[in-house]
Parts: sequence; C-alpha cells; structure tokens
Amino acid sequence: MPDRKDRFYYLAKKDNFRSRAAFKLMEIDKRFHMLSIDDFVLEFGSSPGGWTQYVRSITSNPIVSIDLSPMEPIENVHFIRGDLMNPDFDSILRENLNRIGITNFTVVLSDAMVHTSGNRGRDHASSYLLDERIMNISMRYLRPGGNVILKQFYGDLTKTFLKKWEEQFRYSGMTTPEASRRGSSEIYIVFKGKIHDS
Repeated sequence: MPDRKDRFYYLAKKDNFRSRAAFKLMEIDKRFHMLSIDDFVLEFGSSPGGWTQYVRSITSNPIVSIDLSPMEPIENVHFIRGDLMNPDFDSILRENLNRIGITNFTVVLSDAMVHTSGNRGRDHASSYLLDERIMNISMRYLRPGGNVILKQFYGDLTKTFLKKWEEQFRYSGMTTPEASRRGSSEIYIVFKGKIHDS
C-alpha cells in the first residue's frame, strides 16, 4: 500500500492547502500555462477544495465548483453539490448559473474520479465515460480560446478520447504530475485554445 503521507501530504499541510492535489494542478499550470488572472473557472470534482484554493490564488473572479461530496466554503466560490451523471444535472447547473449570473467560462477543470473497483480496465472505462460527460456538459459553456484539464485513468480508450476532442482545440496533450501517487494509472489530459463556439 502506498504511503499516503508522502512529501506532498506534508507540503499541503505546510502551505495550508486542503489536499495534496493542489500541487498536481500547480505543476500542470506551470507546464502548460492554463490559468490567468482574468479567468472564469468551472470546476468538477472540487471537494475538499485543494484545486479551488490554487485557482483562487490566480484569479479573483467567481469560481463555480461541483462535487458529490460537501465542501467547506471558500470566498467567491459558488459550490453546487450534485451528481453530474444524473440526467437532471444539466438543468440543475443551468439554473444555478442563471441565478448567479454566469453564462460562460474560460477554463474547465476536473479532478473528478469514479469510485475505484480495483479492476484497472473497468476503472479506466468508467473514468472515460465520466470525462465524456464532463466534456459534453462543459463545452456548452467554454468560451472560444478556453482551456480544459481532466483526470482519467489511462487505458485503451484514452487515445479515442483525445482524438475525438482534440479537433476542437489548438493543442492537446497528456501529463502525469510528480504529485500523483506512485503506481497510479491516473493521467491528466490538457486541451488548450478552443477553436470555435459549440
């Protein structure tokens, strides 16, 4: 069993991040330049808020964060607790965005992940379907020129996923941050510069 209290765990405690995952986003952002001070961010899989805290340190614009699990409040973050796989989630999200007056975003982030079964093939397929759902929802709200980061368990459907969506962006890539746990098959997929409106 991997040591869950590795150096990133202690760094998160030291730097007052809610989770070590903040360092994953930090590394991806520094490598690919995904976030800027003017961004409006839609975030899936936000709880407990490590990524949200990092985004908050970059932009002061409102953030919309979504998770099945509750999340302690963060200033100027609109949290929606819900299941994005629920067929009614589309209307729930739209109603919430109308209520807070946000119509589109410059960045979509997802650290969301399925509950793992221990079967790598099954977990990969489930994460692929989750990312498909996230892309289908978020592309309606992502502005032209916008960026996306998603987590996925790597497998044979990853290339299919990239091939499908990269046509709508100027750049696509994959990365595994140093803060990812050893032995994990998780990767992060990056899309930059949405080409046109959906």
